[in-house]
Amino acid sequence: MDKRKDAVANTKLYLATPFFNPDQKRRVEEATKALNSNPTVGVVHFPFDFQYKDASFESDPKGVFGSFEWQIATYQNDLSAMNTADAGVFLYDLENVDDGTAFEVGFMRAMHKPAIVVLLSENGFDDVELNLMIAQGGTYFMTDIQELATYDFNHFPTNPVPPIKVF
Repeated sequence: MDKRKDAVANTKLYLATPFFNPDQKRRVEEATKALNSNPTVGVVHFPFDFQYKDASFESDPKGVFGSFEWQIATYQNDLSAMNTADAGVFLYDLENVDDGTAFEVGFMRAMHKPAIVVLLSENGFDDVELNLMIAQGGTYFMTDIQELATYDFNHFPTNPVPPIKVF
């Protein structure tokens, strides 16, 4: 094995995205499938898979969803997951920009970790713009979820110029 070049499934990723509508949920499944087929990915942490006390929009068995307790625990769980990840993958919905995802991009970059941003738009890219904070925070931009299957998460190549207008 050539440890300088051979793919090794040892990278832990934090997968961030809004997860509030059917398109966003479908994209998570597409991204998960692509990341699962990538030979350089070891672990994918998706925060919605690890909800505090199993509370979510759809189910709240202990009646804590939205409470102050749930807010604190959810925030801390996400910070812990980002702290232990090697990099973040961000499914960035340009038509439904999410403050939480923007925060997560900034948090990962503040820790000097790579931020792979997948720009997504159901209506194409001609009429959308990217906020300059995300544009400067991303270390690699792509517009096709399938590219996650071949991206080298062992060496994190950069592509720091977004392919859309920045404001």
